[in-house]
Amino acid sequence: MPHPIGGYGTQVTNTPRSFLLSPDTANWEVGVTVSSAARDSANTPTTTLRAGLVMGIITSSKKFAQYDNSASDGSEVARGILKHQVKLLDDEGTATDGDGVLVLSAFVDEDQLIGLDSAGRSDLAHILFNDEVHTGS
Repeated sequence: MPHPIGGYGTQVTNTPRSFLLSPDTANWEVGVTVSSAARDSANTPTTTLRAGLVMGIITSSKKFAQYDNSASDGSEVARGILKHQVKLLDDEGTATDGDGVLVLSAFVDEDQLIGLDSAGRSDLAHILFNDEVHTGS
């Protein structure tokens, strides 16, 4: 199991969070364990999950993986958005679970999210999307 204190266990990189439109103090976030089986299929390598990836939870393991509306393991329900990049390979290149931060409630730019579809958007009831807010006259 990954160590919850930064600097130990799997690396969590602080990458730009361009999908967040609200200040950090306005967001609801939680630390989670990301499954070593999770993948960011549009990234190279796929074992590096980018900030903004929509995540679901695998029911049997209680670990998070990429949201997939066609899955049947629990990850077919979008639960939140990965706040920072997470690398799932250790220094020897072995797949390992990672430590991540999941954004559960925030004001976000939908165009910056990875893997979001209409069903996932419906699942994310605590997320406010930029097209839902009138910002001009």
